[in-house]
Amino acid sequence: MQRPSHFLVKNNMNKKIINWRCIYFLVIILISQVFSYSLSAKPITYKLDENNSKVGFTVKHKITNDVYGEFLKSIGTANYNSKTNQIINIESVIDVKSIDTGNARRDRHLISPDFFDAQNYPKIYFKSNNVEKISETQYKVYGNLTMRGIKKEIILEGEKTTDSNDNLFFNAISIIDRQDFGISWNRPFQKIAGMMVSDEVKILLKIKMTQI
Repeated sequence: MQRPSHFLVKNNMNKKIINWRCIYFLVIILISQVFSYSLSAKPITYKLDENNSKVGFTVKHKITNDVYGEFLKSIGTANYNSKTNQIINIESVIDVKSIDTGNARRDRHLISPDFFDAQNYPKIYFKSNNVEKISETQYKVYGNLTMRGIKKEIILEGEKTTDSNDNLFFNAISIIDRQDFGISWNRPFQKIAGMMVSDEVKILLKIKMTQI
C-alpha cells in the first residue's frame, strides 16, 4: 500500500532535521575539544627560585684542587607546557659580583678585569634558541651565553623533574672554553707543567622553578 505523499514529505523533513541536529552537535563537540585543547596547551611561565637553586662552575687548577664556585644572585624564567612536556623561552641573568668560591681574595680577582671585569660587564646573560626533548625527562638546551659582552652559543644537557606542587627541577651541565669569552688571564706553572688555570670550565646547574 503506497503512503500518502504528504507523509513522505514530512518524513523527509524529519530526516533532514535529524541530520542537521547531528551536524550541529558534531560541530559543537569539535569546537569544545579545540577550545579545551588550546587552554590545556597554553604554556605556563615559571621563575627561578633563587633560594633553592645553584648556578655553579668548576675549573681545574694546578696548585689547588679543582675550584668550585657559585653565583649567589640570579634571576630566570621559562615557559613550560605540562601537556606536551615542552620547555621554551628560557632566559636568565646572573650578577657577576655575587660570585663565591669560598675564598674572598680569589673572588676579588675573579671580578677584576683579569677575569669577568664586573665593573664593565656586571651581568651574564643566557637566552635559549631551541630546546630539544631527548626523552620525557632528558633535554638539550641550545642558547646564547653572553659574558664580557661576547655572545657564544652553548649546549646545556640535563634532566627535568617535577614535584606534587608542580615545581620544576633542572640539573644540567655544559663545558665551555673561557678563552671564547675573552677570559684569558693565566700564569705558567713551572716550566713543564703548563698553565696554572685550565681554559675548560664546566657549568653546573641545579635549578628549582616555581609558577608565576
